[in-house]
Amino acid sequence: MKNFLCYIMLLSFLSVAYTNSAFSQEDEEGFDVSDPLNSQSSIAAGLGYTNIGGENFIGMRIQPELALGKLGFGLDVPIMFNVSSGKLRTEEYKNGVGVLRMIRYLRWGVKKKDPVYIRVGDISGSYLGYGMLMNNYSNAVSFEKRKVGITWDILVKNFIGIEGIYSDLDFSSLNLLGIRPYIKPFGMTRIPILKSMDIGFSYVTDKDNTVLETEDEDGDIKRIEKRYVNDGITAYAIDMGVKIINTSILHLAFYAQYGNLNDIDSDALKTKVKTEYNIENFKPGDGFSVGFDFKLKFLGDVLRLDARLERLWYTNYFTPQFFDANYEADKDGKILSLANIEKKQGIYGSLSFHVINKIRITGNLMLPDEVGLKSPASVGLELDASRLIEKFVVKGQYFKGGLTDLSDAFKFDERSVATVRVAYKVNKFLVAGLDYRWTWSVMEDGEYKADNYISPYIGFSFPLNFGSGGDSQD
Repeated sequence: MKNFLCYIMLLSFLSVAYTNSAFSQEDEEGFDVSDPLNSQSSIAAGLGYTNIGGENFIGMRIQPELALGKLGFGLDVPIMFNVSSGKLRTEEYKNGVGVLRMIRYLRWGVKKKDPVYIRVGDISGSYLGYGMLMNNYSNAVSFEKRKVGITWDILVKNFIGIEGIYSDLDFSSLNLLGIRPYIKPFGMTRIPILKSMDIGFSYVTDKDNTVLETEDEDGDIKRIEKRYVNDGITAYAIDMGVKIINTSILHLAFYAQYGNLNDIDSDALKTKVKTEYNIENFKPGDGFSVGFDFKLKFLGDVLRLDARLERLWYTNYFTPQFFDANYEADKDGKILSLANIEKKQGIYGSLSFHVINKIRITGNLMLPDEVGLKSPASVGLELDASRLIEKFVVKGQYFKGGLTDLSDAFKFDERSVATVRVAYKVNKFLVAGLDYRWTWSVMEDGEYKADNYISPYIGFSFPLNFGSGGDSQD
């Protein structure tokens, strides 16, 4: 099965070249899904200080970024020296894909706008289909051990397509893989509304048996393996969507989807669930949802509104958007948490404002009707105000899952992931600022632990006045 799935993924990538040369998608008038706050080409580096795991480091991160048409490319090259020993810090290059972590992202196109979309590296914010199984997924919950993943969406002749995600190009194990073949049965016609319909089938699997190596204070190497996810978790979903209105200023779409988490064949998990929760027959359940997606542009790009509202019904041992921003931080814990989930109903909503191409504010909320241990909520926020005030850069992202009490939504703990950057442009090239990260670090025992980094820096940012890209993930 592992080899078969890898072959499917490889064949879908090989089809990109053929798709580009042999097919072209007829431009369809409608709402432009590109993010108006596009990246600009630049070369930046910041010299600063940071404390990691109780040790002090000084150095820089060189971050060139290219945005040229559909092509986007960004690097993150850390050069950090230990203040006490003077040694170059190499931990970020160990395990997994190693030095490939320097590739922050490489992308082509914009998902759901261009017929060919590919992104390699940090694939935070990824989704599959309409999000029943996977939404707001991130493969970079640990800044120290960020992974190089790949996500793609290829549509041929506006008729048949395939989208997918692979979390980590370290092929020593079958990591998180999601594939969604889909069809637009009326896509090649000019029938209003029906030509926008798409029907898809999603399959997600994860059999992560990566062996993590950590080094203790004495320099001894420990090999840590995961438990439950080793035996594999699989899920599938069926979905359908149609654009009811699709003009240059207004977009309204309706969708429906059904998802199922399959039985997890792990004796260790079943024993744990039986002894701790007194559950004899633990079999993950399923869920169903219907929703609307609404987009509006007012006076050009003076105000842009993106909204999504979805009603969900799900059974015992199932949670919508199971593969989310926190999944990679603790896969075993996420799987075990299913034992607490009871049959519920709930709402998923997201709202995003773009104002005069200067500021973007985005929020999303997964809210069961009765929030509690057996029906946790999740919340996410994103802010980009880098163009609002001249000479200032303000950016931030925040996600928290497993919420049993909404009053804890914005308290940083082991369920949180956050990044914040505040900087001042001293002149056209010189920048002084502060980076803050609440992320996950790998401890000596192999467990992930919430930790924070505060990194003041001074550096340069040299804009390259050519090209622009469009990908909301950049």
